[in-house]
Amino acid sequence: MPQFFILWKQNASIPPAADPMQQVMQVEGFLGLMRHQLADGSLKEVHAYLEGDKGYAITKETATEEKVYADLQAWQPWVLFEVHRTVPFPKGIEISLEVVKARAQMMKQQKAPA
Repeated sequence: MPQFFILWKQNASIPPAADPMQQVMQVEGFLGLMRHQLADGSLKEVHAYLEGDKGYAITKETATEEKVYADLQAWQPWVLFEVHRTVPFPKGIEISLEVVKARAQMMKQQKAPA
């Protein structure tokens, strides 16, 4: 199954609620959503950078594209995402080695006298 690396950042174009108690309720709602998605969703871990308004997440190995999409939609429009499908290492190195070997073989064949 694929795994995804997700960069996230707070949508700065949405101003905070004017009422401080509404801000508290909103942050409590976000905390509840995050806990739910970590327990039942496709997210394995979520981290915030020290600035607090952006960070990254990593999905579980069992995540499907549809589930990741649904989980991220729950955060719209408050959070913006950049999602990257990943290849785990050493599998990535093995694939790269196969490609380099194939390229070397093709170049060798092109240089061989006819």
